[in-house]
Amino acid sequence: MKIFLFLTMLMWGGAATAQTALVTDTARVNMRSGKAENYRVVKVLPPSTEVQVIEIDQDYAKVKTVDEETGWVQLKLLTIHKTDPEKTNQNQAALEVAQKELVAARVELANLQREVEQKQNKPEAIAPTSYLLLLAFSAFAGGVVIGVLALRAYYHKRLHGLRI
Repeated sequence: MKIFLFLTMLMWGGAATAQTALVTDTARVNMRSGKAENYRVVKVLPPSTEVQVIEIDQDYAKVKTVDEETGWVQLKLLTIHKTDPEKTNQNQAALEVAQKELVAARVELANLQREVEQKQNKPEAIAPTSYLLLLAFSAFAGGVVIGVLALRAYYHKRLHGLRI
């Protein structure tokens, strides 16, 4: 649960620190693999699509869509929203708390793994019923061996004087 919380906070914090932008309302925009008109079109973005701005370089911005595709879009076709520094500080604090919880969860996981390894390395003790069954089988086998030897000795003694 703590790891899920950390990942959620990490994604939430990461999204808040990046600038967001909207595609202009008037046109469909080509998202390209490079920062020029001669690069191939990766995706066509419909009007009012929200994207995250990763990098800005001269007339182009590297953006990431909701479905994690990245590419370059002309800056004049985007409306960039500035992030709130106070909100960013709150997100950073939440991220630090989540990182501390992740460290604590890792320590707890390491302790649990150590316990499991110790339990796996211990030889299993034979249950008392297993001892009784082993003893009974041994007594039965011993009785059979003694009985066979006794019968052999009896018939050997009885047939000793006979020649067939």
